[in-house]
Amino acid sequence: MIILALETATSHQSVAVFNDQHLLACLEYESGRPLTPQIIPTIDRLLTSVSLRMSDLDGLAISMGPGTFTGLRVGLATMTAFRLALNIPLVGVSTLEGLAWNHPCSDLPLLSTVSIRPGMVYWGIFRWEDQQIVCLKEAKIGDITEVCSALSEPTIILGDGWIQNRNSLPSTGFPLIEAPPATLRPSAKGIGRAGRVLLARGTFLPQGCTPHYIQPSYAEMSKSKSLDPTG
Repeated sequence: MIILALETATSHQSVAVFNDQHLLACLEYESGRPLTPQIIPTIDRLLTSVSLRMSDLDGLAISMGPGTFTGLRVGLATMTAFRLALNIPLVGVSTLEGLAWNHPCSDLPLLSTVSIRPGMVYWGIFRWEDQQIVCLKEAKIGDITEVCSALSEPTIILGDGWIQNRNSLPSTGFPLIEAPPATLRPSAKGIGRAGRVLLARGTFLPQGCTPHYIQPSYAEMSKSKSLDPTG
């Protein structure tokens, strides 16, 4: 099965293509300009690099969040359009779970983090069991200092929530092990590996689904405030 995976939940974005569990190619880039013009040309370059066409794809996998509102919307809209045009299945993967799939099998738990603002992160805890990632703690929002201080055993930490806050955290007291640089950031590699499992199970995204934001967007919060007669 040829699978195209897309990760747009953070500014570090990527696309990857797999033949079953084998990674054929991956392109990563920092999003410093509007997303829409970049995604299609990047996917085209990726497929061309491995002599594939869109019509060769058998399945699609997309990061569903948590993450940036615009990035998630654009990514899901792009993959939804591909699903409709190609008539192939689409699966959605938690950004935090995709991070855990980036890391090779380990006996230690994995703490995945996505930055919200300085000190605040989306986070979840996962573990490898029988060659699969199992969620131990579902996605939440929290202060990274409090999240780390609550750990009770040595834990591997991943994600830009850690990268952007690690220098401001106390240097002692946390049983943390930083993931290797190649697995530290959100990546379509992890989304593709997790997506392959979902595709095999037939766990496809329903039509009209929305990304997993956890918290409302700024536009939604502003609208809610404007409608609140007590505000």
